[in-house]
Amino acid sequence: MAENKDTIFGELAKLALIAESCQTIFRGKATIVFELEKEEYQGVLNHFREIDRHHKQFSIEISGTEFHFILTEEEK
Repeated sequence: MAENKDTIFGELAKLALIAESCQTIFRGKATIVFELEKEEYQGVLNHFREIDRHHKQFSIEISGTEFHFILTEEEK
């Protein structure tokens, strides 16, 4: 269980560092987009309780920086 919490904190902490870095580069608002395959998308999605799990994308905001996560379509 402790390893799982460390993993969650680690990913969110890294996103917070990205948000902080963006704010030091430019004064404007930053939006970052991640296109993820299903396994990785689900992993990120599972960190949050209040997100509609039926959509193929969601957004969060950390320190004024928006992060968009998009589920990529599998090629057939």
